[in-house]
Amino acid sequence: MVSAIFRCFMVLGLAGSLTGCHQGGPALPLGTTKPPLQHTNRIVILDRDVRNTLIYINSVNKRLPGGQLLIQINFQNRLQRDDVWADVKFEFMDANNMMVDTTQWIPTLFPASQVTMVQGSSLGGGAFKHVVLLKNLRTQNGRNIGPATDIFEVR
Repeated sequence: MVSAIFRCFMVLGLAGSLTGCHQGGPALPLGTTKPPLQHTNRIVILDRDVRNTLIYINSVNKRLPGGQLLIQINFQNRLQRDDVWADVKFEFMDANNMMVDTTQWIPTLFPASQVTMVQGSSLGGGAFKHVVLLKNLRTQNGRNIGPATDIFEVR
């Protein structure tokens, strides 16, 4: 009697292990997990509707004589009548995507219809790549442009 119950549980366990789990749920199969946006994109937007407000123009990466990584990025404000404020932060990572340095959130003014350069540099020479984060976009009078609910990238 005990061995029959044991065999029944073994068959059910084997059948359950062969069917597996559904794809795309919170527990993805090994090797199919998506890396965080900071590992694949160099500019990450933490506010909605930024794509309609700031346009990425170009960027320059330089290695300074002391080994620091200097990043300069140009954005254009698409709004013709409103200046835009945004908080900008630079994060610097090593070759293994481990954060080695970060800046504070810097409030930055983007004048209407103009190109504005933002820049940041690492403190040490261990930085291999960078990520630029933008959040809290608002107009000159403090009106929020979009709620901080989704993460967007600038392409």
